[in-house]
Amino acid sequence: MTRDIGRAVLATTAVLGGLAAAEAADLQPHRALYDLALATVRGTSDITSLNGRMALEWADACDGWTVNQKVRMNLTSRDGPPVTNEFSFSSFETKDGDSLRFTMRSTADGEPFEEFVGTASRGAAGGEVVFSVPEGETLALPATTMFPSEHLFLLVESARAGKRWIGEVVFSGTGPESLHEVTAFIGAEIAAGSKPIALAGEGDDAMLALAELRSWPVAMAYFPLRRREAEPEFEVSYRLMENGVATNLLLDYGDFAMRASLYRLEILAPPDC
Repeated sequence: MTRDIGRAVLATTAVLGGLAAAEAADLQPHRALYDLALATVRGTSDITSLNGRMALEWADACDGWTVNQKVRMNLTSRDGPPVTNEFSFSSFETKDGDSLRFTMRSTADGEPFEEFVGTASRGAAGGEVVFSVPEGETLALPATTMFPSEHLFLLVESARAGKRWIGEVVFSGTGPESLHEVTAFIGAEIAAGSKPIALAGEGDDAMLALAELRSWPVAMAYFPLRRREAEPEFEVSYRLMENGVATNLLLDYGDFAMRASLYRLEILAPPDC
């Protein structure tokens, strides 16, 4: 259960980390820190408490974009002792959207649990993921596959153009099961200054300045590409600011959901390329 939660958190927020790929928009490289908390428990879930922190950095590396994420999650279930899981993810995506390098590692109570390292490439005839960990494993990609930054380029430009729906195949790089049909619904634009930002922690200048930007409510549903299922594997909703920062995240896994509240924000200077 905790493995699936962590990988889903990384898959959804890896996509969020690519927002600044949209060169046509005034989006800013940044580091964001989020508080994680249990929002809802439904049905047969045995989760009784969940809390943690998530750090997300998107940076411009001149010829590509980098995403670095760390998640630390403390989870208690009805039938077992508390467990602390840590997940880390890093990626580099070329600016032409045709290549992705990625690393995902997780631990359970400090012990190594899972690791995926590999490269993904895309061409007119299709694409392929080649894993070095686990060695020799491969995954075929449809020719229409997008990597996170390119997908978010499309999402933010769609929001600016007033579009309300897009559906694409996305490989996030969080493992062999991270190839999804991602359906994104974009709500009506929230005018600059019309809706305050909910601050969970430190109200520094960078966070307070978010209220003066345009934004859009976004909801994304993730369907496994290789399986035909009526219900999504997981969903994420958030408020997308026009500079690429995501606030008010709700990560929904069906039998429970958790919130990620923006706690601290740092705008990064662009590189000298």
